[in-house]
Amino acid sequence: MSEKLNRVFKICLDVFFYIGLIIEVTVPLTLGKAVDMTVLALGETTEYARIRDHYVFAVISIMLAGAFALLILRELRKMMKTVIEDDCFVQANVDSLRRMGTFAFVITLVKVIRCFVYFTPGAVITAAVFCFAGILSKVLSKVFDRAVSYKEENDLTI
Repeated sequence: MSEKLNRVFKICLDVFFYIGLIIEVTVPLTLGKAVDMTVLALGETTEYARIRDHYVFAVISIMLAGAFALLILRELRKMMKTVIEDDCFVQANVDSLRRMGTFAFVITLVKVIRCFVYFTPGAVITAAVFCFAGILSKVLSKVFDRAVSYKEENDLTI
């Protein structure tokens, strides 16, 4: 059952990655419509209406954060491949976790900077989530690094 779950999760990551690519490419075309629909639903006084005043910055910041989110998904897909192959304690996964932590911190920085240009509650929440994910990823990379060392040492003694 666990192997089947791993494969399903890998397929989900693949689907998310390719959907994310489509969304990333279409942001300049769809953001305006999304803002218009949000303002229509919540009114002109909503903080999301300010996106119109900073449209180019909004597109750039969303696409930058999206690009780093796609890089995180790419690293997760690579890691899931090693899990499926039953060889997850490898240096490549340590490196992937380190990179994912860095990517998450970049997303945090982009969202925090965005809050100074125009504030939305979603940006604060996103920044907090990715900051936590970055810390978690960096810590897990250290744990995996030790596990890889133990595994390599054990492989040499057998």
